[in-house]
Formats: sequence, structure tokens, C-alpha cells
Amino acid sequence: MEYAVFNLIEYLDQSTTNWKIKARVTRMWTSVSSENGSVKGYNVILLDDDNNHVHAFAYPNIWNGFKTPVIEGGVYVFDQFSVKDAVVTAVEDDGMTPAYKFEFLDLGDLFVEASKYQPQQQPKFAIDVIGVIEDFEPLTKLDTKFGMRDIVKFRICDSSNQHKVSVWGDLVVLSNNIYTKKLQSPVIAIIKSTKVITFMNTVQIGTLSSSKLYLNLDDESVTDMRMRLKEEGYLSKREKYLKAEKSEFVQTFMERMTLKDLNEKLTYDDFKIYTTFSVVKVDEDVAWWFYSCNKCQQEVERLDRRFRCNNCPRIIPVAPKRFRIMVLAEDDTFSCNVILMDRAARRIVGTSATKAYNDFEKAPEEGLPQVLKDLVEKEVTVIIQFNKANVTEDSTIFDANDIFDTTTQSPSPSESAHISESSSINFSVNSVDLDAIDHTPGSAKSVTIKIKKEK
Repeated sequence: MEYAVFNLIEYLDQSTTNWKIKARVTRMWTSVSSENGSVKGYNVILLDDDNNHVHAFAYPNIWNGFKTPVIEGGVYVFDQFSVKDAVVTAVEDDGMTPAYKFEFLDLGDLFVEASKYQPQQQPKFAIDVIGVIEDFEPLTKLDTKFGMRDIVKFRICDSSNQHKVSVWGDLVVLSNNIYTKKLQSPVIAIIKSTKVITFMNTVQIGTLSSSKLYLNLDDESVTDMRMRLKEEGYLSKREKYLKAEKSEFVQTFMERMTLKDLNEKLTYDDFKIYTTFSVVKVDEDVAWWFYSCNKCQQEVERLDRRFRCNNCPRIIPVAPKRFRIMVLAEDDTFSCNVILMDRAARRIVGTSATKAYNDFEKAPEEGLPQVLKDLVEKEVTVIIQFNKANVTEDSTIFDANDIFDTTTQSPSPSESAHISESSSINFSVNSVDLDAIDHTPGSAKSVTIKIKKEK
């Protein structure tokens, strides 16, 4: 049996115009004139048996002269491979030519890649991305400088990153129709040939005429992504809501513990109890506030005059301050260190960290702001949430995440937790000692310093 010999895409060059290749057409799109809407030519991505691909272009007269219609997904022999004389013949799909080829860039690396280009500068290469679809917005119309256009929006996520996606052009109707069908959850999206830019220091992913969208594709990359999400403990938005709802339900039946109980009856991670104690001392040696992300509230990393949130991840120009106050707590049974996290601290001292900081800057006092000094000898009832350090590392520094309403035996509503502090944010970043950020404790999970009771 004789086998045809074909040139590999890897070795194509300008030494001859008489190449003969066998390849699958993985994508097709037209180039249209922006002036009159006429077709300027036809684009195809060809993929050969060695998993190499190339972009080819044919003018309308050449394309229309092909005796064999070219369809996306088909396998063809391209003989006399040149723009002028190419001959295209459909052949049987022998399974040797891969159906797809993707060159993914991790979602966590998109910001760095997109930041390489100046505003208005077009990226040199399109990017393939893979992730979970969240916050899918069905087809709508948007008024643009090109007139009314159809658009579909969603977020593409993995366990630690999420970016906004805007789908334009022919993909809009297709993606809208596919996503509304019942699909295995979570829905894994592959977007081939995207345009990635930055806007307001966030990543924006857009589609091009050459883009292709695949949802839950029967491909090894999708299977690998599902395994990765499972290993990293990914939760969809709905799953996070149900988990939070369950947590709220459990909270109404929280057990009361003394400080001695806290140290002797450490239970599982995330378990919540409430306890009452008096504040003996406020630690002046560690920072009582930290810069936080205005979206996820996690601590941010200083980056020149801006801040990076590694949890979102994104760059933010201004970061609000949040409380993290280390105190020595005491009741009739024991004394130990407790960190008053932002929500609990705000409700106890009656102000925000931003306002306390600004007032302290206007009228400097020795040591700590007066509102923190007033904590001493105050009796408080707070919710303590155990963390891994408490359970597995025997840490006796505990996080107080909220105050507790003992009259109802359930956490009282934290109305102030949903109020934006943007009106009191200090925008004069130059006047702030940014080095202080590097010395703030993370929480009881990472703090090892303890306040000792004075004898």
C-alpha cells in the first residue's frame, strides 16, 4: 500500500510555491472592508498531523475558484500551495490530524501580558484562554461608535483569578444559544484567539473576527481543567452562596465558651463560637490597620504608588484601610491574645480605620489613637472563628470577626459592613508611610507575637 507524502507546516518557507500539505481547517473567517462592507478575502487556520498550525489567506477570486467547498472542521490536501495556483481537495478524515490546537496563557498571567502594550496599541498576538464561566449576561444590544451591536458578557474564572469577557460579532448568537442549553456545571469555556487589554488597571478580554468559543468541549484540556478546579477547591458563585447561607444557619446555634475553653477545646477549622472578655491591653508594637482590596477585603501588596491584590488579582490605585487590632483579652478563667478584625473593631470603637487614622494624623497622640486606648477595660462579646493555625498548630491567637448580640443569641446585623468608606479615603498616598504595610500581621493564622500581661 502506498502512502502519500505531504510537506509539514513546520517547514513551510519562501523557497518554493509548490508545497503540498494535508491539514484540517480549524477556523475560518472573512476579512471585510470597513468602508463598504465588501469581502476582502478569506482566512483559515490549518492544522497538520504534527500539531503545527498556520494562518492562510485567499483572495475572493482564488477562494471562489476552488472546486471543493471548504468547510470548518474538514480535512483537505492543499496542492501547489501558493496564493495564485493552490488546488484544494477534500480527503477522508483518517483521524491522524488533531481536531484542535490551543496555546493557553494562564488567567493569572494575563495582566502582565496585556500591560506590555501602551494604550491604543494593538497586541501583536492573539491569546487562548480557558476557565469557568460565571455571571453570564444574555445577549443585549450596545450603542457603540460603530452603531448598535450585539454583545454577550460574562466572567472567565479559575480558583484564584477572574476577568471580564465581551463577546462580539458572529459569536454572540452562537454563544448565547449554546450557554442557555443545559450544560455540565461548571461550564468550562475555551476562547481561541482573544484580544487582551487593560482598562482601569483590570484585564479586559474581547473577541475578534478570528475568535472561536467552545463550551464544555470534549477535549483533554477541559478534563484537565475540571481536575485542577477540584484539587484547588473551586466553588461556583452559587456554591459559595449556599455555603455562606449554611454558615449563617449554623451561627444561630453557636456555643458560648470561656477563654479557657478556647485554649483547651480547639475544634475544626472555620468553627464559630462566642465569648465575653475584658480588654486588658492594646498592642502598640504591631500595626493596628492595613491596606485592603476594596473588592475582596484581603490585604494588598504595595507596588510603587499603587497596590496589587493577589487574591482578585488586580491593580488598584487606592486601597481603603481596615482595622486589625491585637489585644490582650481576659475573663475569670484565662487570658490570651485576640485580634479584633475590621468588622468587630468598627462596631466596638464606633468608627472606621480610615477615620481613626485621619483623626490621628491631624492631632497626633503618643502611641495609639484615643479610640483604641479607650478599648482598655471595655467588656465585649465577640464571635471567634477558629482557623487552621488554631487547630493544627496550637496557635492561641484568635480572630474576632464580629460582635455578638447576647439578647437574641445570634449575630446582630452588621449594617456598617456594607457601607462604602470611599467618602473618607485619604487620597494623599504620598503622605502615608507605606513601609508600615510590610509590618502588619496577617491575622491569627500568621501572627506569632503575643501581648504579655503585666504583673
